[in-house]
Amino acid sequence: MVPDLSLLPPGRIVSLADGVTTRVHDTGEKHLTPVILLHGMAATGMLNWYQTFERLRGEHRLITFDQRWHGHGFHGEFTFETLADDVLRVADHLELPAPVLGGYSMGGIVSQLAARRDPSRLGGLVLAATGTGARRNAIERMSLGGLTRSAPLLNAVPEEVGEVVEEEVDDEALRPHAWALRELSSVSFATHRNVIAQVAGFNSTSWLHELTLPVAVVKTTRDLAFPQWVQDEMSDLLPHSAVFPVHAGHAACATHPGEFARRMRTAIGWVVSNLR
Repeated sequence: MVPDLSLLPPGRIVSLADGVTTRVHDTGEKHLTPVILLHGMAATGMLNWYQTFERLRGEHRLITFDQRWHGHGFHGEFTFETLADDVLRVADHLELPAPVLGGYSMGGIVSQLAARRDPSRLGGLVLAATGTGARRNAIERMSLGGLTRSAPLLNAVPEEVGEVVEEEVDDEALRPHAWALRELSSVSFATHRNVIAQVAGFNSTSWLHELTLPVAVVKTTRDLAFPQWVQDEMSDLLPHSAVFPVHAGHAACATHPGEFARRMRTAIGWVVSNLR
């Protein structure tokens, strides 16, 4: 689906605590439940979530931002722990009372860590196309190895293309394809390698049971990056969870945007109905 950029909230650069800067997109309805959506590797906030924004806008206050080393995200220290801190910085900056946190792939890992860091600051989680970690057995090593080998394809738009688009077209005049090229080319291959290494060292199986927030799991049933059983393991370890399957692969938000948005709607609704 080609995005109608005029219907999406414009991005604005904000300065958070400790000198961290990022680009935030916020639909701004203060009377609605705030939902912060965290993107996956190789994407930016709006590139990952624009199709969800277009379908769910008006139902919740939707917020997304560029995480470190992605798009207009901060270029300081990059670890999943610092990304989790940034989530709380954004919530503080926007003065959000216990937002729901939705994370896709890498964003799901960051969501888990943010909830572990300070669960009192969040209302609940929606974890999509993500899991408990990797590198724990041969099957996961094979899956992660495949992701490592295919990583260059995730950054198929050369940085030079993004630079040309940036120079020749103002933000307001960007056509959807040029905008997508620019967003995609903003993430370097070095970032991909770093994220993959972080995923390889992540394992939340020893502490997920401590999270008592309501957690909805949007399970991608044909996922090779986070196989079904890894996602099932995650939901089984969570004491207050529900599973909402999408019969698609790891890129479900792009390949099955309608079905994915419907599952996100149901999952967010379940979390909101179970807010503490």
